[in-house]
Amino acid sequence: MDMQMIYSLFRLFSGEEDTQKYMPLLMTAVQEVKAGLRNAEDIQEVRLCYLAAAVANLRYTQMFGAREKALATYAGTVGRQSDPSHQIHFAEQLVNSYKALCADLLKEKDFFFSAVRG
Repeated sequence: MDMQMIYSLFRLFSGEEDTQKYMPLLMTAVQEVKAGLRNAEDIQEVRLCYLAAAVANLRYTQMFGAREKALATYAGTVGRQSDPSHQIHFAEQLVNSYKALCADLLKEKDFFFSAVRG
């Protein structure tokens, strides 16, 4: 996967300017996507960069959503960002959209075997 593209996409999705400080988050997302591949030969597929950046954005959003819930507001004012649960929901939708786009490259997780008696 092209790490430079993943950095750029993460910056686009998260709005974060400094992606270097989130290097462990990005590398973990890349490993998560690699672990879900059917064939290791597909690693250079461009769609996987989008999926890895979306997964990193979801983890980033979850991390900051947890921190936002701990912050108090002054005199009942609204927090600086919208409700973290909405942001997490949209980040999850983004991941699910890219998983659907990469469905032919990823292992099936919802598959189960069933016996048929004849």
